[in-house]
Amino acid sequence: MIHGREGERARLAGLLAAAAGGRGQAVVVRGEPGIGKSTLLDYAAGLHGAGPVLRTTGTEAEGDLPFAALHALLHPVRHRIDALPAPQSGALRAAFGLAPARDGDRFLAGLAVLTLLADLSDDGPLLCLVDDAQWLDQASADALLFAVRRLNAERIAVVFGARGGDRPFPAAGVPEMVLAGLDAEQSVALLAERCGEIAPAVRDRVIAEAEGSPLALIELSGMLGPEERAGRVPALTLYTEAATPAGRVETAYRERIAALPERTRTLLAVAAADGTRGLDLILRAAGRLAAVAADLEPAEHAGLVRVGADVLAFRHPLVKAAAYRGAPLSVRQAAHRALAAELGRGGAEDDRDGAEDRRAHHLAAAATGVDEDLGRVVEHAADRALRRGAPAVAASVFERCAQLSADPELRAGRLAAAAEAAAAAGQLDRAGRLAARGTRLTARPEVAARLAAVTAALEFEQGNAAAAGRIAADAAETTAATAPEQAVALLGAAAGYAWFAGDREVLRRASHLMETVQRHSGVPLGTIPSVVRGTELLLAGDHTAGLELLRASLAAAGSSVPADLLAATYTVFAALRTGGDSEALAAADELTRICRAQGQISELTHALQLRTQAWIVLGRIPEAEADAAEALRITDAIGHTRRARDIRGVLSLAAAIQGDEGRCEELARNGTDGGRAPGASWGGYALGLLALGLGDHRLAADRLTALRAGPVGHTVIVRFALPSLVEAAVRLGEPGRAAEPFARFESWARNSARPWALAVAERCRALLGAPEHTEKHYLAALDHHEHATRPFEHARTLLLYGEWLRRARRRNDAAPRLRAAAKIFQDLGASPWFDRAVAELTAIGATPRGTAPAQAVDELAALTAQERQVVLLAATGATNREIATHLFLSHRTVGYHLYNAFPKLGITSRTELSRFSGATGQGPDRDPRSGP
Repeated sequence: MIHGREGERARLAGLLAAAAGGRGQAVVVRGEPGIGKSTLLDYAAGLHGAGPVLRTTGTEAEGDLPFAALHALLHPVRHRIDALPAPQSGALRAAFGLAPARDGDRFLAGLAVLTLLADLSDDGPLLCLVDDAQWLDQASADALLFAVRRLNAERIAVVFGARGGDRPFPAAGVPEMVLAGLDAEQSVALLAERCGEIAPAVRDRVIAEAEGSPLALIELSGMLGPEERAGRVPALTLYTEAATPAGRVETAYRERIAALPERTRTLLAVAAADGTRGLDLILRAAGRLAAVAADLEPAEHAGLVRVGADVLAFRHPLVKAAAYRGAPLSVRQAAHRALAAELGRGGAEDDRDGAEDRRAHHLAAAATGVDEDLGRVVEHAADRALRRGAPAVAASVFERCAQLSADPELRAGRLAAAAEAAAAAGQLDRAGRLAARGTRLTARPEVAARLAAVTAALEFEQGNAAAAGRIAADAAETTAATAPEQAVALLGAAAGYAWFAGDREVLRRASHLMETVQRHSGVPLGTIPSVVRGTELLLAGDHTAGLELLRASLAAAGSSVPADLLAATYTVFAALRTGGDSEALAAADELTRICRAQGQISELTHALQLRTQAWIVLGRIPEAEADAAEALRITDAIGHTRRARDIRGVLSLAAAIQGDEGRCEELARNGTDGGRAPGASWGGYALGLLALGLGDHRLAADRLTALRAGPVGHTVIVRFALPSLVEAAVRLGEPGRAAEPFARFESWARNSARPWALAVAERCRALLGAPEHTEKHYLAALDHHEHATRPFEHARTLLLYGEWLRRARRRNDAAPRLRAAAKIFQDLGASPWFDRAVAELTAIGATPRGTAPAQAVDELAALTAQERQVVLLAATGATNREIATHLFLSHRTVGYHLYNAFPKLGITSRTELSRFSGATGQGPDRDPRSGP
């Protein structure tokens, strides 16, 4: 019987009901040891009745074993893994040691978990229970949290039980239920039920010492003898010296264990050190220490353990802690050595990696000093963890094997591996500390360069792009001759950091070194050196040479498929920096395709950000919103906060175009946090454009002037913003303020030779030039627009020209230009600009005819961003499972979005989606059947 917890029980019942109704949910039940978390998890299982339940418990001993907890959770359904999409089944099989480990994205296993659980829920509502989640290995925790954060229409309920304290279970975005202690009335009722008669004074003391902990109430009262319970002698056995109820209970358990026979205590120490609860392994290891199965009987009779056919389970995790911590160091070491010896005997072939990892763990736990042979064994385990997509675990294991080495260089190399793994896991502060330790130990350029790469990444994350660029470039110089591929990776990073920092010198060094490496080593770099060199010239203000190089590299890249992510990324950079919108979209599509095909979920967020940028400038705001929404879902799931800020900064420009003031300002503030490109450049441009669209020309000019003069003023996005500064300054009657910004933009536009840029330059000349030449420049601008991308810029030119014609009293000439502008603005959802065009038409007595957008696009506008994505992919003929794999969702969530979208679109069957297949002209990545 559960005493109290009415609210918590009702909440769990609601969670299970929601899951049964197709609204998957998760909750973390938090509280101190003994507060009743496990009892509530048992209650949830009871409510679920005969429905399928997957359950596991984290163990401290397995905290450094990759995917140990996930393997235990999914072991009963392992036969369903092969039915997953190939990349997902491969990732999960490798994670569990059922297939050779390979390099992989650490989040692909999480996607596989989501798909597997969704498949299982097709058979009926599924309940997953994960107790002691604070002890989960990081790889299991990452995979499970990735899955539960994406629950939507699945019939799945997940309940975690986790302690607070110094090893919390961080689960941002997952609802929590924090357990308080029982009140006095509930404590009295619990004692009456479990302990029978007890003198009021003694009962009150137990309640005071237990502080509302159900476990402490039961255990502390259970330690009282008959005379103490009756109050006839003082209750001397309560452990008041411990600081917490859990500490008092653990102390009590230690005393009870200390009273057991020596061989029983040894056997319990082996079981606590093992962590798997496997009775056969525990008994075999204990046999090496002269303990046998019969030695378990005293512990069973004392109620400290439960023994089943093949499982030995401690009554409570505090019993296990007492058995291990209360044992002398020599006994703990002997237990670990015995377990390692048994694991080294061999076993099931399909779990050899798991056994080797456990063996390495136990050998390391038994070691107290330097052991080079053991260091190599542990290093192999760390390598396996890294290949299996468990970088956080690998970081811990690499750090442990560094401690086993006396050789400073060997220790530095292992610390470098630990730092790299920690960085890959998103633990940048930890990575920085490891890198600093390794740097002090090494004189080898290759190891120092690896450590420098981690340090540079940390500097960039902290907003120090200039320092990051210099660190990476310096390290590349030391390895260019001896490790050219390592140097290339460093130079690619250095160039990216330097562009964001506006550091010409580092860009110059990077391009020179890349050319040297390519010439002397034969490492294929494709067009990357040209992009870096062109970027450096662009930063120097040499638009002629810089853009010529970038255009040439773009043309060369267009004739071949990018070899890797770095090459594909630099192709996008070249397109964006030359204003090549269509090329940028195509290159970003290819980069996105590569990320999806390789299961590079974390890199996919950057690809989607770049494609969002291309969609926005092309005027394809719904597609931009959809890509940004997908990228933000992933960044939220994997904790990439910097990337999320950048994406929100980019997205703020779409909100500015549409005049959504509140959303634009919120997104821009988030994106400009720290003042770093690209989020700051897009966010700053958005705030200036927003003010211009709302008619606040002074604020627009001030914002855009500050942006140009600030730390991101050198970026190409700020260049795109300069024509808006020109317009704001002219409208303020301060054309002189626009002279230098226009000269800068005009030089870039002329050398880029992009029709849209040439058109906008002509528009600026119309605003700034002599009145007798105004119309000539507007007509030249419109001629360029006929062959250009960027419909928003086209509409702005039409609007300005129409306004000029109205002021010249040429109403018949103004009307068609203003109507055309209004049509484009309405299609873009650019409300303030549309209103301005309509106001101009009204002023000349005209009407905004022909402004209705295309029917298919208008219907799609009623959908949410994710519904739109799903509908457009379904319109290609893709199945729900293909769409799910493509968007990192479950097939049930895909079905849920289609179910919601059909009424909005006025359709009743999937076949009717075909009319939307060409509604937005999707890029090649958009067909999921071409992906994995």
